[in-house]
Amino acid sequence: MPVAYNIHPAFTVDDETLLETDLTACNLLVLVGSGTFSYVVFDPVAKKFLALKSYHFTPRKLALADLEMIEQVFDTDKLLFTAFKSILLAFNTGGGVLVPHTYYTPALKKDFLHLGAPEKIQEAILSDLLPSLPMVNVYSVDKDLLGFLRKEFSTDLVIHANSALLQSYPMDLDFQAKDGVAFVEVDQHRFTMTIYAGGKLLIQQEGDYQTGLDVVYTLVNLLRQLELNEQLVKVKLGGVVATDAGVYQEMYKFIPHLEWIQRIPGFSYITKMQEIPGYYFHNLYALALCV
Repeated sequence: MPVAYNIHPAFTVDDETLLETDLTACNLLVLVGSGTFSYVVFDPVAKKFLALKSYHFTPRKLALADLEMIEQVFDTDKLLFTAFKSILLAFNTGGGVLVPHTYYTPALKKDFLHLGAPEKIQEAILSDLLPSLPMVNVYSVDKDLLGFLRKEFSTDLVIHANSALLQSYPMDLDFQAKDGVAFVEVDQHRFTMTIYAGGKLLIQQEGDYQTGLDVVYTLVNLLRQLELNEQLVKVKLGGVVATDAGVYQEMYKFIPHLEWIQRIPGFSYITKMQEIPGYYFHNLYALALCV
């Protein structure tokens, strides 16, 4: 029996400037998550975001289901077939590990990854060299999904979403906070926590959550293991999260210095895009730092 999918753009933002722009001089930045497919059109000369679209769909667990629904996105969204200057694919599907560059050997990337993450069926193991850190981000993505997107977009530019986040965080005004700063990026079912003290990366960790308390407990435990005080650390929250959402409500109760993550400086946004909270698509905007 064929599966009935509920696929629709949860966010669609553009204006007349998109039609007035030579898109062959622009970048398409694509972010693929579990149950999500989002992109922005970015003008690299003006450093301006011209359009954004984000699809949320179900089911959200099987890579095959994600692939089937992304195929339907391509059937309906003709902007994806524009001859852009370049197309960057980013994956936010978990399963990454940071390896010090000194110890990294490409031939052993599978071994590095599976020290802390279980092996998956049909996985392609990739790596990103992080220019601002002496680290390599090793991660896996579904081989069929990767193959489909590479073929449709005719691109080999692929990174992990966390690699872009690691480039964006040092631009935050509180990056050097003496008592530490924790960035928490959340989506529908997963979160990524990145913690710094005095501008030094201490840890980046991903996980699943059922309730907002799961995120709070993980954050507090991590901070205490790192000998940081959760009463003093600045916590920056990002993602499509409303103030009445469970994640925000629980964090607000227990974290004294909770703020929304700031927009990445140096970029311009069309007016309609500025009406959406900047923290909603921080991880998507951060991809512009990688092109």
